[in-house]
Amino acid sequence: MSTDTVNPAHDADRAPISETAKISTDDTHTFFFDHPLDHIPGMLLVDTALHRAEQAAGRRAAGPLRVQDLDLTFNGLCEHGSEALVHLRENGPGTRTFTLDVRQDGTSVCTGSLRLEPAPRRELFAEAPGRAPGRDRPRRAPAELVHKRSSDNVLIGPLRQTGEHSYTTVMIGPPADRWPDVHPTTVLVEAIRQTATITSHTAWDIPTDWQYILMSIHLTLTDTATWPAAPELVCHVSPLKGRARGGIDIAVQVDGAQVGHLHLKARAVPPAAYQRMREAAAKTAEATA
Repeated sequence: MSTDTVNPAHDADRAPISETAKISTDDTHTFFFDHPLDHIPGMLLVDTALHRAEQAAGRRAAGPLRVQDLDLTFNGLCEHGSEALVHLRENGPGTRTFTLDVRQDGTSVCTGSLRLEPAPRRELFAEAPGRAPGRDRPRRAPAELVHKRSSDNVLIGPLRQTGEHSYTTVMIGPPADRWPDVHPTTVLVEAIRQTATITSHTAWDIPTDWQYILMSIHLTLTDTATWPAAPELVCHVSPLKGRARGGIDIAVQVDGAQVGHLHLKARAVPPAAYQRMREAAAKTAEATA
């Protein structure tokens, strides 16, 4: 994954940072494209925004930065074959808080905000020492239940029900050399997305062939300390609205203490309905081209 800066415009000391970057896709990247997709994945939009904000804020920071808040709303699918741009603007000089807007063909497909804070290190948690490559492989959740083709791309362990409306799993951090270009917070968000996906199949009995459309994510991390271990992800589910929409709250815990929280909203669509939706979108795009 890479991004190309289009139009950086900022004063190094006084003016808020404002810049625009292209989203560059590489469909051989196993993190973002574990399997063929008919659109650009939301995680790539997340990752591009995080990288660009970190690089921009880093011009005024002496050390590592960590994400403290990430609030995104997805207004539509980002399509292949058309340039997509991430617009970032700092809310005030040196605040390290940004508003963002991802636009494609003049339409906003994702809007939101994020905040960065200085930290001891960029990574969220320390890697487990002494694990040899290919050995001591942790048990992972079934790939199909998190909508992955390769089990190597599953970032969570099996799901355990821990209450009437709660489920728990543990994040499995990838080796440091597996996806060195992916932002650590993107990896956490993807692990949480996988947790929400497997929980929806388990708690709501949604068929595994239904398509999930991400609607919004709101992540808050409570501090910038390095976690001594990979976190537990504790998922609380709310009732479905009809059968297609639902909200899931996931607490991020380390050694029993909460270190973060994410609320995710998504829509589950049956295959035939999803196909009709994509065909309608294609016809609309042709009509406006």
